[in-house]
Amino acid sequence: MFILGRMSAQVPMNMTITGCMMTFYKTPMAVIFWQWFNQSFNAIVNYTNRSGDTPIPVSQLGLSYVLATGGAMATALGFNKVVQSMSPLIGRFVPFTAVAAANCINIPCMRSREIMKGIPIFDERGQRLGESTAAAKSAIAQVVFSRILMACPGMIIPPFIMNVLETRPFLKKYPYMNAPIQVGVVGML
Repeated sequence: MFILGRMSAQVPMNMTITGCMMTFYKTPMAVIFWQWFNQSFNAIVNYTNRSGDTPIPVSQLGLSYVLATGGAMATALGFNKVVQSMSPLIGRFVPFTAVAAANCINIPCMRSREIMKGIPIFDERGQRLGESTAAAKSAIAQVVFSRILMACPGMIIPPFIMNVLETRPFLKKYPYMNAPIQVGVVGML
């Protein structure tokens, strides 16, 4: 199992990626880079944690990756345009919106073969009973929901904290500390 795809890599990888997405969200190039980086990491996680019984063709991997990355970038760039005239605090939530949209695209696409063919189901003794498409759909919906829910604390609370911290003398004097502080705040949550 690829180490970055393991769930144990979620905290260090996601706190760094999330902190940087939330720090560098104002320019189109930064949005494109961090959404691409995040979706590349998510594709690795989704591939690593797919059902072991269901092989995924390279074409499906590529399509899922392109759709999720494109969806995340389009969402982030589009919402950045919409929120320009709003409070800067609102703009800080654009990365979360992009992450949620990408999860809704990437996970079902990456695991579409499971939706079509089903996943193995077992009885209480561990005997394989067959495959179930209903179980696959339920499992995938739960994964989408849980991935969005997992992102909530680290992407909803820090904008409020950073909005206050950026008005203080320390970050005004040392603006380059914004990203490390943001990553640390995300990591604490």
